[in-house]
Amino acid sequence: MDMMVTGLEPFPKGKGRVAVYLNDKFAFVLYKGELSDYGLEEGIHVDDVLYERILSETLIPRAKKRGMNLLKTMDRTEYDVRHKLSEGGYPQEAVDAAISYLKSYRYIDDMRYASEYIRFKSSSMSRKQIHTRLSAKGIGREVTEAAFAEHDAEARDDDGTSEKELIRKLILKKHPSGCADLTFDEKQKLYAYLYRKGFPVSLIDEVVSGDGVSGSF
Repeated sequence: MDMMVTGLEPFPKGKGRVAVYLNDKFAFVLYKGELSDYGLEEGIHVDDVLYERILSETLIPRAKKRGMNLLKTMDRTEYDVRHKLSEGGYPQEAVDAAISYLKSYRYIDDMRYASEYIRFKSSSMSRKQIHTRLSAKGIGREVTEAAFAEHDAEARDDDGTSEKELIRKLILKKHPSGCADLTFDEKQKLYAYLYRKGFPVSLIDEVVSGDGVSGSF
């Protein structure tokens, strides 16, 4: 498809970078010297051959390198890396190529990310909260459920005991002597607090009512 350079504007992220517009739409970002290398200036036509050359020679290799750099300091989800690359001015083709490359070497692995997140957060957050946080990071429910199943199998805890223990800890943090002497209003506030944390009422009730819990409750 024949395209025309219709705009060249300074790109806000990165000194010396220029946003290139093709047919009045943002296309990609290059450094000033690279514009000269490819003969790009306003009014110049860009055919498929030139566009593919810019992708293969410059944008895709740079997107792969940028993706690697993003993962050096912390593990990230596919969604997060895609967002960061797009935000950096890389076109969809370069983003897709970089993601495929990173996934092929398991530098990006949403299942691993979800499993580690659950491992570190399950002692302080409810499953509902973890689902919400992982969803915000672009991890689908199926992946999260699979990670939870793996975690439960390792812990041999498919009956909700871990969440019960977390509820106990949260209650003791607010009421060190337990629930036995709480007034009706205090119990209602406690239920509301735990419910906002994402725990189902049935599980809260089991703990507060003393189902399998030590005498302090």
